[in-house]
Amino acid sequence: MDRQSSRVLLRTVGLTKAFRGLVALRDHSIELHEREIIGVIGPNGSGKSTLFNLITGFSQPNSGSIEMEGRSIVGLRTSQIVAMGIARTFQGSRLFGSLSVAQNVLTAAQLRHPVGAADTVLRGRRYRERVAATRQKADELLDLMGLTDQAGRVAADLPYGDQRRLEIARALATGPQLLLLDEPAAGLDSNETKVLAALIRTIRDRYGVTVVVVEHDMDLIMALCERIQVLATGEVICVGTPEQVREHPKVREAYLGHA
Repeated sequence: MDRQSSRVLLRTVGLTKAFRGLVALRDHSIELHEREIIGVIGPNGSGKSTLFNLITGFSQPNSGSIEMEGRSIVGLRTSQIVAMGIARTFQGSRLFGSLSVAQNVLTAAQLRHPVGAADTVLRGRRYRERVAATRQKADELLDLMGLTDQAGRVAADLPYGDQRRLEIARALATGPQLLLLDEPAAGLDSNETKVLAALIRTIRDRYGVTVVVVEHDMDLIMALCERIQVLATGEVICVGTPEQVREHPKVREAYLGHA
């Protein structure tokens, strides 16, 4: 992908977050371009999840800026940020475990195709069109994730790998331009991880989304991402291609304890 000719979708500048005096993220800056797949890596405690929480409104920065398509999103509610086109998954499952697979996706899709109280009561043309659009989107995503046969199954009863794919389907149902995946390969075996990598590429190509992957599986990151940002103790120590990151002395020191 040629970033010189692609539009900047999201930008952070000087982003800093501290918890009771402990700095979790310091002076973070990045530009995310349209249709890019970028990895964010670093040892435990390096600030990766803090970055996702700041972008999605689960936490607010002490200083710095976050702009989505040139508009500041600092201080917005999470629901407002979702409506602007940012969706995420989490390290641990956040599925509605007692609902079916289809209901999990339908619930998320309704954020993109909301139905007002009056429409629900009157059940007129607009109501029927929005319900149909929501169901069509849910069916499309379940098919993409290979979960169509599981649609009626209770989400909590799914195998772990299927739960991870359902989480991605639910995030995509909100119609994002930017998809943040927090350790999507955690708990997957090598074959499942290869399937996941192909799925992420398909998502980018089919829906034109920008994808940011936080992950400890370096094989996945190196094979999947066009660009990688490396964090250590809350600071950016390197940004580059997989080859540049692999050979960078600060990265080797952060991971291996020596240059």
